[in-house]
Amino acid sequence: MKPPIPGPLNLVHQPQTCFNKFGIPYPKPPGIPLGLGQILPLVLKDRGASYTELGVFSLQSWPFVLKLLWAPLVDSLYIRSIGRRKTWMVPAQLIIGLLLLFTAAQLDLLLGDESNTPAVYSLTGLFLLMNFACATQDIAVDGWALTMLRKENANYQATCNAAGQTFGYAMGFTGFAALEHFQVMSLSSFMSAMGFMFIGVTLAVALLKKEDPLPPGEEPEGVLEAYQQMVRMTSLKPVRYLFIILFTWKVPFAVCESVAPVKFQEYGIPKEHVAYVTSLLMPLYILLPVFAARWTEGPQPLQLAMTVYPSRIATGPLTAALAFYTPAQVVPIPWVFYTLLVFTIAAAAVTSELMFVAQMAFFAHVSDPAFGGTYMTLLNTIGNLGGRWPPTAAFFLVDVLSCKHESCLVQSDGFYTVTALCAVLGVVWLVATRAMVKQLQSWKPQDWRVNHQRSD
Repeated sequence: MKPPIPGPLNLVHQPQTCFNKFGIPYPKPPGIPLGLGQILPLVLKDRGASYTELGVFSLQSWPFVLKLLWAPLVDSLYIRSIGRRKTWMVPAQLIIGLLLLFTAAQLDLLLGDESNTPAVYSLTGLFLLMNFACATQDIAVDGWALTMLRKENANYQATCNAAGQTFGYAMGFTGFAALEHFQVMSLSSFMSAMGFMFIGVTLAVALLKKEDPLPPGEEPEGVLEAYQQMVRMTSLKPVRYLFIILFTWKVPFAVCESVAPVKFQEYGIPKEHVAYVTSLLMPLYILLPVFAARWTEGPQPLQLAMTVYPSRIATGPLTAALAFYTPAQVVPIPWVFYTLLVFTIAAAAVTSELMFVAQMAFFAHVSDPAFGGTYMTLLNTIGNLGGRWPPTAAFFLVDVLSCKHESCLVQSDGFYTVTALCAVLGVVWLVATRAMVKQLQSWKPQDWRVNHQRSD
């Protein structure tokens, strides 16, 4: 038999490319609401929101953490004439589009004005619903990907996921910032355009993309059995180890990822400039997963993440130092400062993206295709939980540890305190978990199988 051609052009069973299969229906749609969810804290800060309120808004991404609760439903229930995955993916994406249109129509009221404070809780609720639909779509396509990719190319699921989601994120974050700066369209107009795009793309997928029927003998189990299998998955020793690792490994980066952009804005850097710096790196974000795929081949893809981890820890103090020396009173801001800002953000972006690709490649390597989207959703939920709670905690801690009033015994900015604490915790984490990560990658794929361990 002729060996398969390595690389992204031979990923799937049919003779189509990765982006033909995944570019529109797979990770791109959830990336747009995620990008909007990142730009809105900057807008809310402009409208007078506190760090605590920004912490509340950060809860809008938590459906990605909780999606495990309804993953067995998505994996087990479907309409045969539509397709197992399209049954959920198509309605979810239509709901996202409709919610974008509704939010756009109410946005002026939600963001407030000079006389009214932002309706943070209402805005958080709308984005919670939007991300609930995004998370449901994620479950469906994660399961679809496991059956669509060749077994020997399973690690390329990480490539497709990271590249496509990053492209969607770029559209939601930097796309809006650039269009607003050049007065092409407002945030509400941008959200309306994205809403119509969602609906149009979804209808095209529903009508033009055919989902292959399930082979005989591969019908999903019932809902109750799916939940029972999920409980068994969480009892596996490798899964428990993975939970410890992923629940804690992003703590050192919480401030750099969430609070730092708001802090730069507070110190006088316009939000559109922050977005421009990020947009310069978008080609890197999108292409890096493609080239990183070769580094995640084999049974130890997490080794890539451990290699870049010290560099990512260092980006926290570097970002804090840059924020401290922000020349807010100098107009225009020197190019030297922007050069340093691009370098720092690029270092954080490269290390972050490589860690994400390594994580997703590891998930694809150990996931059991017999349980479709539920197993991948379990692993993704663990990863999402570790990525969601640190930024939320960071916003609250920065507010609690800041004291700038005249009545303060010692005036302090919690941003720098929390940054220092995170850097120390990062070094401790790296030393304490190195052996655990090595053990995690030493288990064979069979050790991650529910039925295998039950028969032992």
